[in-house]
Amino acid sequence: MTDDPHANWSARGRAPAADEAALRDRLDADDAAARREAALGLVDAATDGLDAATVDALAARVGDDPDADVRQFAVEALGNAGAAPERLRAATGDDDEWVRAEAVVALSRAEGEAATDPLRNRLDDPSGFVRRNALVALGKLGAADADLLRECLKTDGHASVREYAAEFLGHTPGTVAETVTVLAAVLARDPEALVRANAATSLGRLGTDRAVEALETQGIDDRSSDVQRAAKRAIADARGRDPDAVDVEVPSPAPPGGGDGEGPQFETGSTPRAVDRSPRSDRP
Repeated sequence: MTDDPHANWSARGRAPAADEAALRDRLDADDAAARREAALGLVDAATDGLDAATVDALAARVGDDPDADVRQFAVEALGNAGAAPERLRAATGDDDEWVRAEAVVALSRAEGEAATDPLRNRLDDPSGFVRRNALVALGKLGAADADLLRECLKTDGHASVREYAAEFLGHTPGTVAETVTVLAAVLARDPEALVRANAATSLGRLGTDRAVEALETQGIDDRSSDVQRAAKRAIADARGRDPDAVDVEVPSPAPPGGGDGEGPQFETGSTPRAVDRSPRSDRP
């Protein structure tokens, strides 16, 4: 497992053992399973760089393979190699949401800050998982400003987008008073406990009197014990004290979690169905 909470779930470590040339040859196999295994193998090989012929073969799979898994693994391999950014840009518009979700991560690896504009374009993607990965990639590149984060937090219908927006706002608040107002509203109203907990943590980082007031009046009395604990830690953070030394009584009992499923903060939005091959940014 990784200690980085934003590390993208990866196919690495699941690759069949074979040399690069043999894997490249198998990318042209008639059998989709063989092509998947070849692309999967190249995900690991790509960390040490790939031959130009292999990059070309993977790029062809990204553009033309009828199997979405092959395209997804090929995208990841190219991203690991930092290669074929033009093909990765094209893949952000793939018909399959998981290919697009992987493509935004791969593009950020391949192009760095140069990927900012295409990543921002994916924040309007119909898939919440693509939007989430695009926002995380922008945040890691330092390209998600406070206005963008506040808008995502207020309007995106996918819980994990709001979760990361709330977290990043603690580090990139912009106008602090405005950000505290938004985070306080989210702490009071968002249906998802993880979003509320991240809002509480960010309020503690900002540490203004209004932030502490929101934590004391909304966070400590939250219906989720997870949010209650986050609020207590946040109050301690704001006061520069050990959480165990803060004289705040956390109500008991309170059920864990507290969300009723993904839902919008203030406006409706799409919430696509998750499947196991999601390139999730919050999985090991």
